[in-house]
Amino acid sequence: MLLFEQKSQRNSNEQQSLRRLQNDMQDEKLKQLNDDTCEITFKMLSGILQILMSPKIGPYKQNNFLFFLDFRINYPYSPPKIKVESDITHPNIDKRTQLFYLQLLEPYYWRPIYDLTDIIKAMRQTLVYIDFTNIPNETNCLLIAEKILQQNQTQDEFELDFIHFEISENFKINFELNSNQVFDEDNVLQKDQQKYSNFSQEPKTINLIKTQRHGQNQRMVCIKLKI
Repeated sequence: MLLFEQKSQRNSNEQQSLRRLQNDMQDEKLKQLNDDTCEITFKMLSGILQILMSPKIGPYKQNNFLFFLDFRINYPYSPPKIKVESDITHPNIDKRTQLFYLQLLEPYYWRPIYDLTDIIKAMRQTLVYIDFTNIPNETNCLLIAEKILQQNQTQDEFELDFIHFEISENFKINFELNSNQVFDEDNVLQKDQQKYSNFSQEPKTINLIKTQRHGQNQRMVCIKLKI
């Protein structure tokens, strides 16, 4: 009997959450989000909202990112869960867990007054312009974020051809890269496995803007990557 009541309560909460989501989807402001910076389409699939985003500007222009948002658990009092299905390296996407690191959805930011329009705005902003203050503490995310951050200082946009990569001494110290060592993918992956054996003891995300500011007067070393 107790099990039946718990299941009934879950179903009731899920229905309330989806009703709120349906109301959000009627907002006329959603149409304005599909602009000259990003093409956005979405549809419902069995209670899951599928969103396809295709940036038109920035380092990820002409790439397609597919997201699945689950609103069924206590929305809007709790934020939706977002999974990423696209196999594209992005500084705010942890490919190990398929999670999209969006500050709006963090417990200390989220408020029940936020709706689908706010969520998609934050997703578009983070996807197109990259949130360098909230990079997953994962080697590939940190490396690509550092590269884009350095490139942004010299040009407005660039294509993702991995030819040269500048890493600050401060970055090497923080993330255990030897300043005399040429970047080697296998070596980084091996270190990554060792590093994340104690993942729970390390910070979840890294603020690269703060790291960059502290290291801006330090010597820069250019590392040539193998193509």
